[in-house]
Amino acid sequence: MTDVRLIDPDEFEPLVVTAAQIYGEAMRRPPELVVQRREIMQSHLHRRGFRAVGAMDGEQLVGFGYGYRGRSGEWWHDIVAKALGREPARDWLADAFELAELHLLPAHHGHGVGRALLTTLLDGVQTHTVVLSTHDQDSPARSLYRSVGFEDLLTGFVFPGSTEVYAVMGRRQTPQS
Repeated sequence: MTDVRLIDPDEFEPLVVTAAQIYGEAMRRPPELVVQRREIMQSHLHRRGFRAVGAMDGEQLVGFGYGYRGRSGEWWHDIVAKALGREPARDWLADAFELAELHLLPAHHGHGVGRALLTTLLDGVQTHTVVLSTHDQDSPARSLYRSVGFEDLLTGFVFPGSTEVYAVMGRRQTPQS
């Protein structure tokens, strides 16, 4: 049985190497991109409002997700804000939790673990919106995001330095009491 739970930043830090490997396998990335992603993940650990979740199969991390409260001056935030335009950017990004990563080893797909990772990560997030980017294609990930209330904000979007086509999605949060 897979245990899904929140992980604090200090506990997540030693898992970054494994998390990057999971990213590589889930996204079918070559080793040099896995190393690059590991460095990016490491840099995210101290971002404002960092929140992580892990799926453990015994002692082994098999899936993870994390995000933080984005703000101006951060690469993803600024690129997406410019692409959205002034008013939509203010609406969607002014008080947003940016879901940076959510990945699961392929052998664990189809058992509700991805949904558990997503809902555990987002439950209790105290922002007006949650935003993310994912490949702009029909996929289990895109279906999962839609099933929990995410909508397309941008489609056919290519980030600088990439050739892959993405969709930026957003969800309004229900106020927590």
